[in-house]
Amino acid sequence: MNIKGFQRLCSILIAVVCLLSVPSSVHARNSLGSQTGPTNLSSNDFDQDGIDDATELRLAKIYAPLLIFDEGEQDDIRNNVFPLFQVSPITFSNGESGAMLVFVFLYDMDYGADFDQGWTDWFTDPIDTAAGLIMDPFDQFFGMHCGDTEVIYFFIVNYGNWDNTRLESIYWKRHYDDIYQTSDDEVSYGDVGDGYGPTHPIIYVSEDKHGMYPNHDDCEDYKTDVVKEKLEDAAGYVVPGALEELIYIPVTPKMEDCSGGLEIYYNNLSPNWNVGESISSDTMNTHALDGTFYEGYNPWENEKFYGRTDTVKVCEGAAGGLGGKWCGTPFPVGSDHPCARPGWWLSGSSGQCMNYGTDRYGSDYNAIEMVADDPAPCVQACVNDPNCVSYSFVRPGYQGENAYCYLKNDAPAEYDNDCCVSGLRTDCP
Repeated sequence: MNIKGFQRLCSILIAVVCLLSVPSSVHARNSLGSQTGPTNLSSNDFDQDGIDDATELRLAKIYAPLLIFDEGEQDDIRNNVFPLFQVSPITFSNGESGAMLVFVFLYDMDYGADFDQGWTDWFTDPIDTAAGLIMDPFDQFFGMHCGDTEVIYFFIVNYGNWDNTRLESIYWKRHYDDIYQTSDDEVSYGDVGDGYGPTHPIIYVSEDKHGMYPNHDDCEDYKTDVVKEKLEDAAGYVVPGALEELIYIPVTPKMEDCSGGLEIYYNNLSPNWNVGESISSDTMNTHALDGTFYEGYNPWENEKFYGRTDTVKVCEGAAGGLGGKWCGTPFPVGSDHPCARPGWWLSGSSGQCMNYGTDRYGSDYNAIEMVADDPAPCVQACVNDPNCVSYSFVRPGYQGENAYCYLKNDAPAEYDNDCCVSGLRTDCP
């Protein structure tokens, strides 16, 4: 071997050693997401949202969170937690373009806050009821139930193409709380050795209840006023200030426990677990759970989720349905869901003021019965109303003899439907 060949061999060996020595632990995050991942993209786009299937899978893998469980978590957690994901192109309310990456993690069981744990709630532990009133709030509002569905939203900024992205903000939903936002730098990031670098948000998952938190302290210090609010709602009045401290239900220090247990990262995400979009029945992947632990469930339905479909478990209750957790869902969603909030995301359109053969589902705040099969007055009504973001005009014969005009305070996804004409106010003169 000549000297140049020997030098080349040494260089290769040094490079290999350096690669093998990269730790798969927490690092400071890259400024951009996909720097070293695969870029061999497919042209298939089964959910017809403008992002091809391979790119959606790659984005999900780049930003898939690293879940850290508590050391007291149920023993079989590694085998019964399962991820579904969705990637939806959006123009965010601040004008930035990108995608909303949604993960829903499914669990077989939620063990609640006060079942077989040996915990003691302030003074109610020995007294479950008195005078017909529920006295143990944690049993009542955080009790054990079958199945569990935990959702987290990542807003991914697109800097011109899908090879140049960044996780900008995270939206959290846990227990009975409203959704709240954090910036990207409120979490740490892990490098799991998959070639993408430290792009995976480290998420702390609470013992048995699976609420997700950006760090250990947020989990351990978690408090909620849901019990107080529920009691006030039931009473039909706001508790007077002098009584608030007496009525308020303090949160047990054992409400949430985090960290010290298994670390799970889903580096084997399958394209089959992409639930797709609600543009039409053909773009919704209703079979995403086929062949899995949870076969038999349709992720687009809002029916109760009982976990795996065996008949061994005894279930007094169940988690909520899955359908309302996907942005752009055609199913009604609660007011605490981001898709129901004005300005959460602004869907694209074909660019015309009146897009024939299209409809937009949901976000209606006004319905007007029309006298003619003409969308122009409906368009004008939207243009004249500063609260109107988009509209749908339903032609005569679909909802009755006359036509109807629906004004919307958001921009739900546009999908094909011969019934209607729809559009964005910003596309209209």
